[in-house]
Amino acid sequence: MRSRFSVVMLALSVSAAFAAESLDTQTVKEFRLPEYDEKGNLKSETLGDYAKVKPDGVTEITNLKMNMYKDGQVEASVTAPNCTLDPNGGRAGSEGPVRISRENMVITGEGFYWSKSKERIQIFKNVKVVLKDVRSLDAGVKK
Repeated sequence: MRSRFSVVMLALSVSAAFAAESLDTQTVKEFRLPEYDEKGNLKSETLGDYAKVKPDGVTEITNLKMNMYKDGQVEASVTAPNCTLDPNGGRAGSEGPVRISRENMVITGEGFYWSKSKERIQIFKNVKVVLKDVRSLDAGVKK
């Protein structure tokens, strides 16, 4: 009888410790947060290998990838090794490396801030822009 009581108490202690830990943060593998427009079309999606979600919703993402869609196609992608996302405030940022890819350009740098309401990404330092297929861009410019 006594050993059953000890096992039950141990199980309750472990459960209580686990519940207390899970109230602070939750860890999610293969994180995905899609956003749809009023017609149900995918506007954007935020992905990551791991996400630590705090009770206030602020999420620390490992291996971030944000895809922005237009007409069902990826228009731009943002990647970073780590990022802090505030989905309720519509903002994200990181002090580490960042890469933004579009069809005709790649922008890299260190540190970024993204604002959903302003639809803007700001890179803070060591910014490099590489344009692809510059000749086709020149063809459309009148001299």
